[in-house]
Amino acid sequence: MSRLSLLMGLFLAVTITSVVMLMAAMAEVGATTIIFRGLVVFFIFGMLGTILGSFLEVVLMPATTEKETEKLKDEILLEDEQLRKELGDLLDDDDNNSSIRYETFGTPTDEPTPISEMMGIGNESHKAARHGGMK
Repeated sequence: MSRLSLLMGLFLAVTITSVVMLMAAMAEVGATTIIFRGLVVFFIFGMLGTILGSFLEVVLMPATTEKETEKLKDEILLEDEQLRKELGDLLDDDDNNSSIRYETFGTPTDEPTPISEMMGIGNESHKAARHGGMK
């Protein structure tokens, strides 16, 4: 995640550049000097802020990731308890409701239907075809 380093660099560059340009304007320095100082300070502090942001990101990332994971687990448990309270008996087993029939068609536990039964071929011709010819 490079957002922290870029934000840090931009923040430092803009703030320090604005302070330097304001101080130069108060000292009544020439326009070219103010522009030159502004560009140099913006570049230097932009690089410094980006490096500092990258370092902070590497140092802070494991700690923040661990805290976020714990926080997320707590939220999931809390939401689970709230859902159980709100839904109540809807989450219980459906033993009371025997009028509902659950049927699944074509499950892997079904026995396959032989092709001969599907085609209407009798057992004798099926055996003959299996051995290489009609008898």
